[in-house]
Amino acid sequence: MGNAIFTNGKNAYQVLNIYYAGSVSEIPKERRVNGNTHSFKIITGNGVEFFYFNNEEQAKKTRGALAAMLDEIKPNGFKHGWEFVDPSRIIAFSDVIQFKKPLGEFTHGFIIMIETADVKSQEIWLRYKSEEHAQKARKALWAALHNRINGSNIKKHNEAETVETLEVATTNSLPF
Repeated sequence: MGNAIFTNGKNAYQVLNIYYAGSVSEIPKERRVNGNTHSFKIITGNGVEFFYFNNEEQAKKTRGALAAMLDEIKPNGFKHGWEFVDPSRIIAFSDVIQFKKPLGEFTHGFIIMIETADVKSQEIWLRYKSEEHAQKARKALWAALHNRINGSNIKKHNEAETVETLEVATTNSLPF
């Protein structure tokens, strides 16, 4: 499934090119159009795309299908509830911030800046119920980035050794 395609029936996206997938949320009644009540968003290299649904069940089913694809293709992704972030596309992330006014049950969070052509879509806010949960999540994100970077350096080092060995083995000159 290395080249899986995710579609909502209208547009199709290569799952490898999805850098962020948000959770399902209810659309405020004053902003609803065409009977759509729920949505979730994804961020790709080009920017943001929203997926709209007529009911919560349909939205969660579709988002669950995308989650399964992301888990298979990008097993080292950073997950927070139903939110997914590809660590290879993270540019920067902030320290934990306490909100001036709680957002429902959420009191703390931090910002992740993601690599995308649409500058307005670069910031992702991750929200948490306490400072402790936010700090733990930030440490987990740090570890995911650290493992990705160290893992890729090890891989590059091993590939360099393999290439060097192949060059010696494929030489056309005689050893004497």
